[in-house]
Amino acid sequence: MLDSRPSPNKLARTSLILGLLGWFFYILQWCFDLTIGLLLAFFTAGASAVCSTVLDILPFGLWLVGIVAGHVALNQIRHTGAPGRAGALWGLVLGYVGMAFTLLLVVIVIILLVAGIGVGVLNRFIPSLHHYYSFVF
Repeated sequence: MLDSRPSPNKLARTSLILGLLGWFFYILQWCFDLTIGLLLAFFTAGASAVCSTVLDILPFGLWLVGIVAGHVALNQIRHTGAPGRAGALWGLVLGYVGMAFTLLLVVIVIILLVAGIGVGVLNRFIPSLHHYYSFVF
């Protein structure tokens, strides 16, 4: 007897995996900046900036692609009735929360810079910050 159930939506799984990978690399980036990144910056005079910049941008890209995949998956699931709605929704939640958190941190840093908080004070808490404002100074 053949099973007539539709196969699970692959884009829903992709959205969930990309959302989780985005958070993994986001946390990895913070750990890198606060541990190995500080040591590498001290000993190599900032040559670790390339690795830190890649780790800064990668989660944002993963979340963006995960959000697009989640929306496409939900649309496909709505039309086909295939399973995978929960995975698509969780992928969307992880992606949107990650992007909102990142944008919130960027807004806070901009507000602190405009308010006159010294760059040295911010660098103590966010070591990779100099990548973002180096074009200003």
